[in-house]
Amino acid sequence: MDFVTELTRFAATGRLGDFHVGAHLYDLVAAKGEPEWSDRVDEASPWPHWYCYGDLQIVFCECRLLERMYVPAWHAELEVPGTGRDAAYTVRTRVTEPRLTAAFTRAGLVWQTQTYENLPDQRTLVTEPSPGIMTGFLFAPPVADDGGSPEGPQAAKGADWVLYKASTAVLRGHACPDPAGFRPDDGYGA
Repeated sequence: MDFVTELTRFAATGRLGDFHVGAHLYDLVAAKGEPEWSDRVDEASPWPHWYCYGDLQIVFCECRLLERMYVPAWHAELEVPGTGRDAAYTVRTRVTEPRLTAAFTRAGLVWQTQTYENLPDQRTLVTEPSPGIMTGFLFAPPVADDGGSPEGPQAAKGADWVLYKASTAVLRGHACPDPAGFRPDDGYGA
């Protein structure tokens, strides 16, 4: 599948296959199998907790609901988990900002561009696919070959900015309906 098409669907729905804010960890494990990797977000606390399926990085709160998800597009290729038990597939990830905004426009999506004074070399396109859920597409200028310069890599002048990562998250925190303290250890929060 074309990565731009997948990203446009992600911007419109907040979903990447079976993965979306509010998805339950147990449902994803039943559909996708065990995650390939996991770790605590903060060493001092078991929750929230990181999990990975392919290159997809997901964070679950203590009630085992997906609260954040990151698609690391800085790799040349990305392994994306398929839907259900479908096999993962690999996509080329080099997407320029004009190409993605053109796809958003064709799909009728509305987005905002966020910039920050203290981060002049990045900007984020933001959509709100449903109330309280946002998707973000972080762009940065491509890096020019530094030729061994002591200053290190520099931004390529005049080039279209490229996608660094895509993400989705709950805009405002949510209250866990079933905190971990009220259930036996299931092995995921250890």
